[in-house]
Amino acid sequence: MSFFNQIDLNTLTEVDRAIYQYLHSHSAQIPYMRVREVANESHTSASSVMRFIRKMGYESFTDFKLDFKVPTIPTGEYHYGPELLSIKNFPSNLFDKLEELADLIVPAENIIFCGVGASGNICEYASRRLASIGFNTFPLTDFTYPVTSKLRNTADNVMIFLSVSGQTNEVIEIANTFKEFDDCVTVAVTSQSSSTLALMTDYLLDYKISIQKFNKHEDYTSQLQVLYLMELLIDTIKTKSES
Repeated sequence: MSFFNQIDLNTLTEVDRAIYQYLHSHSAQIPYMRVREVANESHTSASSVMRFIRKMGYESFTDFKLDFKVPTIPTGEYHYGPELLSIKNFPSNLFDKLEELADLIVPAENIIFCGVGASGNICEYASRRLASIGFNTFPLTDFTYPVTSKLRNTADNVMIFLSVSGQTNEVIEIANTFKEFDDCVTVAVTSQSSSTLALMTDYLLDYKISIQKFNKHEDYTSQLQVLYLMELLIDTIKTKSES
């Protein structure tokens, strides 16, 4: 989530909002800005700009600008492709876990994939792929959606929660709601086997990856392993449903 999306606009004064709007509209130029320039362009004052910056938790305008510098990835720090899909990054009993989950999903009445952001995109893909082979499934990426009403009077539901960190608040809230439902099995797909999400669900499908953050707010973590797990799981389900 970006810096600007974390600001509660209701807490800002009219002057703060003018500064916020200018910075938001020119975020790419922030690393090259000066306080006086921001004040002039937002029709405020240098002291108002500095009050806004400190209100956002920064000690100086220089510290604020550092959060918007375009980072570079040092050579060898991050790996892609075959390295991410190495067997060492998955549990030794991965295929046993996939078989167990497939046995739960094949007879299920509803299969719901739940996640936000990039994980939400994988949810949409996995749901579409599973639906293409005849299963009743849908992605839950809008957490204002009345999913409990949709599942009322149904049974044998499977909720699959995707969260790289296992600490995504919205996902945890939904998982907490459904963990008490007798007719709903919950599954966590996460890189953190000791996370809140992993510990509160019935089943865990885990993997290993270093979470990458840029500018403190931007998530740059690859979803390749999650996509791979979803492909494996759906192929396993397909094989079982055809046997």
